Amino acid sequence: MVDRNLVEQVTGYFGLVLWSFQMAPQVYKNYRRGSTEGVSPWTMLIWIFSGCTLANYNISLGVAIPLIVQPHLFYFICAMCLAQELYYGHGWSKSKSWMLYIGTLVIMGGIEVGLIFAYKRAELDQNGRAIEFFGVLPVVTILFGFLPQYWDIFRHHRVEGVSHVFLFMDFFGSMFSTISLAYRPSIDILSLVNYIGIAVFDVGIFVLYYIFQWYNGNKGKINDTESDKDFDARSEKTMGLRDEETALPSSKIEARQGLS
Repeated sequence: MVDRNLVEQVTGYFGLVLWSFQMAPQVYKNYRRGSTEGVSPWTMLIWIFSGCTLANYNISLGVAIPLIVQPHLFYFICAMCLAQELYYGHGWSKSKSWMLYIGTLVIMGGIEVGLIFAYKRAELDQNGRAIEFFGVLPVVTILFGFLPQYWDIFRHHRVEGVSHVFLFMDFFGSMFSTISLAYRPSIDILSLVNYIGIAVFDVGIFVLYYIFQWYNGNKGKINDTESDKDFDARSEKTMGLRDEETALPSSKIEARQGLS
């Protein structure tokens, strides 16, 4: 017989580890490419805020230490991606980019402390709606953060710069967390929506990568065929003009001979 508690703990920790470091491959890919082209800075900015709100919620609930560490690692690494965007994409200096990174973390730390006090106040006032809001906010923002990335993908008709390793880790982090949730005595609907929503968005980017790769490949072939046809048409026209130019002097000679 399966030990439900053991399955819940093991799969939960697998998901936790994957979700703690899923953004690291994206940072590495940006560094290797020397570019952040194709990675939406708005997605990173929204996810930084999302990680901050989740960290506040977990601290306020008094959950286990790993569940408090995970959202902090997430938004720390997202902030690195944002700093890379300014360094590679906007020509900022390293020192200026590092200052932005540190400044972002300080600001998020201040917001997090403020949210913790706000949560505690809501608890003292027994304000159930406010407490529920603190739980909904990280779910909404993490899913909403995917939208700018999708906008960039559809605008440019390609998936470029997004790390497939990041998508892999994010997807399986979601899957392990969903399995862990299924083995709990009661299923939290909000968490279930969060986990499945993340998995769907990850798979969507994977699928769009291959769709646009096929689309752009076929588009390139069509353009090459049209270019070849245009070239052939121009060549035929040029040859015709040359024939006319060659024939023109002889006709003039015959005309002169007839006059004489």
